Amino acid sequence: MKNKILIVDDEKLMRVSLEDKLIKEGYAVSSLSNAVEGVKLLQSTNFDAVITDLRLPKMDGIDFLKEIKKASPETVVVIMTAYGSIENAVMAMKEGAYDYVTKPFSLEELIIKLQKALKHKDIIAENIVLKQRVLSQYGYDNMIGKGEGMKRVFDIISTVSNRDTTILIHGESGTGKELTAGAIHYNSNRRDGSFVKLSCAALNKEILESELFGHEKGSFTGAIKTRRGRFELADGGTIFLDDVDDIPLEMQVKLLRVLQEREFERVGGEETISINVRVICATKKDLKKLVQEGGFREDLYYRLHVVTINLPPLRERKEDIPQLVNHFIKKYAAHQQSVVNSLSQETLNILIQYNWPGNIRELENVIEHAVAFCTSDVIIPKNLPGNLIEGETPSGIFPMELSTIDSIDLQETLSEAERKLLLWAYQKTNGNQVRMSEILRIPRTTLQNKLVKYNITKTNIPAAEQT
Repeated sequence: MKNKILIVDDEKLMRVSLEDKLIKEGYAVSSLSNAVEGVKLLQSTNFDAVITDLRLPKMDGIDFLKEIKKASPETVVVIMTAYGSIENAVMAMKEGAYDYVTKPFSLEELIIKLQKALKHKDIIAENIVLKQRVLSQYGYDNMIGKGEGMKRVFDIISTVSNRDTTILIHGESGTGKELTAGAIHYNSNRRDGSFVKLSCAALNKEILESELFGHEKGSFTGAIKTRRGRFELADGGTIFLDDVDDIPLEMQVKLLRVLQEREFERVGGEETISINVRVICATKKDLKKLVQEGGFREDLYYRLHVVTINLPPLRERKEDIPQLVNHFIKKYAAHQQSVVNSLSQETLNILIQYNWPGNIRELENVIEHAVAFCTSDVIIPKNLPGNLIEGETPSGIFPMELSTIDSIDLQETLSEAERKLLLWAYQKTNGNQVRMSEILRIPRTTLQNKLVKYNITKTNIPAAEQT
């Protein structure tokens, strides 16, 4: 589609020359001799750009510019001005003009400035679209729930969003901690600032410190240039630190300082950097218990524990499953261009009976799978992943028939049960250690140690135990 350009100039020769040149360049062009007619035309026609002289009869260029911005804020404006009126051109820039050219100028110079203005307009439009997508992703519409647990969450979010209070979000993996943090940020007065996210899990001290606070060039091997950290990038906005329980003890004191004083130094730097940032942290562990065990600083715990949001696991809010399922069906039917729009009652019953160790994230993956395998508009049980159909719903307690047994080797039995659970998780996730740690509800470091202990790898799983 051709960009639509409006030219307003009372000099006929200039106006006609510009119009001819722009038409040859492929633009759709209208031209007028005065701004009053220009205002009327703008009220009925959308233009991508306006090229206007500053000195016009009936209405000068500055007033015309103001009217353009009222009628069509997204329209870019390039000003033409005489050499001696550059101050007026600068004033026009302050009022919202994109650029100016001084007479006399070449038509090529004006074309270049027009192209830059139109590109700037497109970038702004793209940013608006991206921002709307982000807002829809983190809006309340995506935080689905009608039970008492979620109502409490919504109440806290609406109360604290516009306050700069530090917030701690507690919940199992997959319960929506990042979504909750995003909802707080994008419903706050910091929504126009950055929402910067960092998972603190599995990052060693050196990497984590650089990620959080940045580093100076040459501060360590591989630091080939100065780099800003996440706190610096979040200045004016919000930083979300997931898995804050995984931050090493020696790093926790530095985080405490940032929370208390809102300042820090980059790795290898001497300059103290001050920031204005809202901090939201998340954990899947009981921090108070970690404090008692010596794994988390008590002073940092109390600094984080100002406002706490407890996200209930999906097994405790099964009344929300139908609403969540409908949301995910719409999402993935649109993504996959599928006709799926509902699921059978039998399928819903299976989903409600399942224990959901992976919480909402697991439910979303299940629905994505079901939509992909559904050949009609209704999801039926055979469209679900195999473990749901077979009733494979580990709840953490395994039935054991012990009435005919006189004695048992407890350690050997526990070891065998542990090995089988690790094999189950390995096969269920195809060896993805992140997902394995989630469904087994153990830290990734613990998982890795156990995999080594039982020598569980893709090549070492007995054929009889592979699915």
